[in-house]
Amino acid sequence: MVDAGILGEHEPVELLDGVLVEMSPQGQKHVVATTRLAERLRGIYAQTAQVLEEKPLATGPHDLPEPDVSVVRGRIEDYSELPTGLDAILVAEVCWSSQRIDRRKASVYALGGVEVYWLVDLAARTLELRTMPVDGAYQVTRILSEDDVVELPQSGERRTVHDLLP
Repeated sequence: MVDAGILGEHEPVELLDGVLVEMSPQGQKHVVATTRLAERLRGIYAQTAQVLEEKPLATGPHDLPEPDVSVVRGRIEDYSELPTGLDAILVAEVCWSSQRIDRRKASVYALGGVEVYWLVDLAARTLELRTMPVDGAYQVTRILSEDDVVELPQSGERRTVHDLLP
């Protein structure tokens, strides 16, 4: 739709379940948290993957979400098409007040084959870790507090949730 001129390149919408969903504007807390998380992940995945901020991820024929942060295998210039959920090592959504929509996105990511989904909840200071996607639902969901340790997939690295939060 952007290529056809129907939508502007910076329209605040995402395609979820075949419907254009208007996304809320980002506040300063969200910007700081997303930037910090992406910077930390770049340090961890610098040699093996590309860390993207708010770039489309093709997760299905009717879904084109733009996760706050995604880690995809290889380098972005090696892709002739948009990366897919199967290319993603990790997808993270950062929320202050958008928990409802970001939890809805979990099924989109699971259907698209994203193996690890993080919902970084700034208000609760938690990280919802979702793994094992089967038929559009993650089979395992763990709520991690600031002091808990999370393993960063395919890196061998571990960090406390506190280290990933602003």
